[in-house]
Amino acid sequence: MLSRRRFLAGASGGLVVAAFSRSWTASAPGPAPVLGAQLPEPQRQSGLPYQLVAPGIGTDGFHPDIQLSQTTPYQGGAILVTVGNALSGTATVFGREYQLAPGPEGLAGFVGFGTIDPVGPTTLAADVIDQMGQPVSAAYAITVQATQWTYDDIYIPPPPPPDPNATPSTKPPLENEQPRLDALYATVTPRAWSGPWIIPIDLGGEVWISGYFGEQRSFNGGPRGGHHGGTDIAAPAGAPVRATNHGTVVLAEETLIRGFLVVVDHGAGVLSSYGHMQELRAAVGDTVSRGDTVGLVGTTGLSTGPHLHWELAVAGILVDGLRWLDGTQGF
Repeated sequence: MLSRRRFLAGASGGLVVAAFSRSWTASAPGPAPVLGAQLPEPQRQSGLPYQLVAPGIGTDGFHPDIQLSQTTPYQGGAILVTVGNALSGTATVFGREYQLAPGPEGLAGFVGFGTIDPVGPTTLAADVIDQMGQPVSAAYAITVQATQWTYDDIYIPPPPPPDPNATPSTKPPLENEQPRLDALYATVTPRAWSGPWIIPIDLGGEVWISGYFGEQRSFNGGPRGGHHGGTDIAAPAGAPVRATNHGTVVLAEETLIRGFLVVVDHGAGVLSSYGHMQELRAAVGDTVSRGDTVGLVGTTGLSTGPHLHWELAVAGILVDGLRWLDGTQGF
């Protein structure tokens, strides 16, 4: 079980725990999947995951075997779709198409649900090519559950007045990194991820969650709005930051908002990023394994104190990385 709390940043930059809290447990199984016209009624296994069996496509073990890790995702959550006995495939929800990539278990891919995706019943469609080269389509009834977002009121002190005696900087100004991140997060490359996903810094002692994914924030007394795109982990400056899974470094540089930033492409549309670090320990093109150090905790960029800003994106949709760690999503 994860617990959500609201944290307030005071003028000193210190983070103070407020009284608000929220927790959630693993999602309960949703309704049985509903098939499209091309296939007969699927067989439902006992509990999760749900398995789609397509008799008539082939009785010799070549029929597609489609499974969903859950059918009741939260906003900010994800579903892992796996398909056995298929050559290629996609999953589609809310008009967004997700590629299913080959791996040890057959085809697999994550479907992400954003902070503003509509809640309630909807359909997840799976379209695959079976091992005989024939198209197979199915549709699953899923229900997107509402997430109760936390709030965070942040005070950022004004910058000090310029020093008239300072030597003018020759360093070119930094540009907002968001357009580049949006482009990177939308890329799909061959799959590198496997097995469990890990938190970049182990919690405990001086390491704690200081800002949750999806939080709606107010800066310097302004209106609350938007949704925090990642998870903030407060930690001592210089603490090592680990890659959450295998992948390739596609960005490693100083940025305007996130400071020293590393982005890892895990393949099949999943990318993670690690911001506000004081030092980079990875370079573009590096291949990293789960647990490898990619940088050190810092407070560069737009930051109120030493912490890591950790983002996880699925085909361009930012999702809650903490939900990938606690088993509530079925993977």
